[in-house]
Amino acid sequence: MAAKKLDRPRNDARFVLTSAGVITLFFFTSLKDPFNAPKLWLTILGGAFLLGHLVSDLLVKNFAHGRKEIRILGFIVLSFTSFLLIATLATNVKYVAFFGESQRNTGFLAYFFLAIFLLSAAKHIGLKNIETVYIAGISVGAIMTLYGVMQHFGNDFVKWNNPYNSIISTVGNPDFAAALMAVFLVLTFTAIFATNWNIWVKISLGLLSVLILQVIQWSQARQGLLSFGVAGGLFVVIFIWQKNRIVGFVFSLGYAIVFTTGLLGIFKVGPLASALWKGSVSLRGFYWRAGFEMLSNHPWLGVGVDRYGAFFRAYRENQYPVNYGYDITSTAAHNVPIQIFAMGGLFVGISYLAVLGFIAYRGILGIKKATGKNRLLIAGVFCAWIAYEAQSIVSIDNVGIAIWGWVLGGAVIGISLLDSAQDKSTESGKATKAVINQANIKIATPIISAVIVLAMFIVVSTQFRAESQMFNLSRYAVPTDQANRNAYHPMIRKVADIPWMNPIYQLEIGSKLAQAGFVDEGFAEIERVIADDPQSYAALGLAASFYEQLKKFDKAAPLREKMYLLDPWGAQNLLTLGNDYLALGDKGKAKEVGRRILSMKTPVALQESAKTQLGA
Repeated sequence: MAAKKLDRPRNDARFVLTSAGVITLFFFTSLKDPFNAPKLWLTILGGAFLLGHLVSDLLVKNFAHGRKEIRILGFIVLSFTSFLLIATLATNVKYVAFFGESQRNTGFLAYFFLAIFLLSAAKHIGLKNIETVYIAGISVGAIMTLYGVMQHFGNDFVKWNNPYNSIISTVGNPDFAAALMAVFLVLTFTAIFATNWNIWVKISLGLLSVLILQVIQWSQARQGLLSFGVAGGLFVVIFIWQKNRIVGFVFSLGYAIVFTTGLLGIFKVGPLASALWKGSVSLRGFYWRAGFEMLSNHPWLGVGVDRYGAFFRAYRENQYPVNYGYDITSTAAHNVPIQIFAMGGLFVGISYLAVLGFIAYRGILGIKKATGKNRLLIAGVFCAWIAYEAQSIVSIDNVGIAIWGWVLGGAVIGISLLDSAQDKSTESGKATKAVINQANIKIATPIISAVIVLAMFIVVSTQFRAESQMFNLSRYAVPTDQANRNAYHPMIRKVADIPWMNPIYQLEIGSKLAQAGFVDEGFAEIERVIADDPQSYAALGLAASFYEQLKKFDKAAPLREKMYLLDPWGAQNLLTLGNDYLALGDKGKAKEVGRRILSMKTPVALQESAKTQLGA
């Protein structure tokens, strides 16, 4: 008697793909951070639901369905998340470690639940439902593209305060939008060749591909075009190779030459340098080298999960502030592998590379073993994942983009199994045990999922309160008259008392309290941030600035000395420090500070100020 099969694999696959689409498309304008925060919350809640399914499978020993590849992936993912958790617990600022840097939101919770999406996709997406991957990606890509068209022609239904190109789509930044649309463009383009859909659908896909390409061009974000070129070109090579090995070999050679020449051109070498090189490449070089320095000085646990920004000033090269300004900083390495190595150390970084390596290995193996349309279907999904990885070399992990990197990676692993190792528990007299396991899963799964989702909902609801209340607070100007100040105080205190507050928001609250005349309370909020994070350059600078406004230079100067230790190349901070010493009547220290400025590659105006103001 065969075991009765449940629809869970099919339903879970749909849930994974639908969740990925919703995470990418969703934003909420009544939040302080309308893009990144809600995408993280949906990732947490969707991942919590899927985690319940994985846990119930483990409890009834039904996790891998006889597939050793899923067990291997589970071990690699467990290694990555375990090492990341250790690095998280070792990070001194726990809010950032768990929830991530403000406007980034790529802390432990993001990566943990992205890994859950990866495992779930690998378990439940296979050749039998591979077309759902294409349908999901093409659908989300079409919505993003249409929204991009609206934004380009000035018909956005949201009036964003947008300092970038108009095409920010649903992810808040032209670079992110172009990178993600490139991933969907790969799926749209390859579906024309890989699927058996009717000719009118394929004509529509061709038109959509042209439109996506045009919107990427309008975004002026070159990384979108380049990542599509890399991934789309690879698919063409595979397609031609399948038709004719000799012609395929020639195209492979040509692809390798173009790829190498293009890569060199990006770094200002070779005949394509004038077309491909941008000043941002040199800028990213500073970010990458700073990341390597962080890893070199903190090899085992990194500088802390999502703490790149806190250490960037200390590890940036002297030439960086000269080229780009002394107050310009970065909270990410703009290279995902480097970022992960820098923030988590060697074990986290190596286990992350193991995840990528296993996906690449399974993708290549799946393409090699498959035949006919199946090979092209696998190749299309694999190339879409390649497009994500290509942009991740020069960009950051935005949750709205990253969800597709992890889901597509899991899909690559799942479809590479070619449905040849399905659950074998129904064979060799094991049918009865399979029925019992399926029944147990049916009972356990909703209970376990509900408990995990509820726990995560409590966490998310606290974050929602903080984001929404900060948004509401930002709509009011800080009052200057006493009557309005008294009404303002309980409103801002209500926000300040929300637990697990973003440190950046906590500083903003402190600043508003001080400006409203509640100086002691304002300083208390700022000092709480400094106590939790002694390396908070922003908190030290804010406190020093307030002390200077209050003419308390004896308290401001020590804070600026700490800022100097965090940022040895912060010439503007040094100039202010020198003036603090002058206000205290200590001309000797002021002159010494001036000499520090002159010893650096500072702009002429700063050098002249050091000479004239500080007597250096």
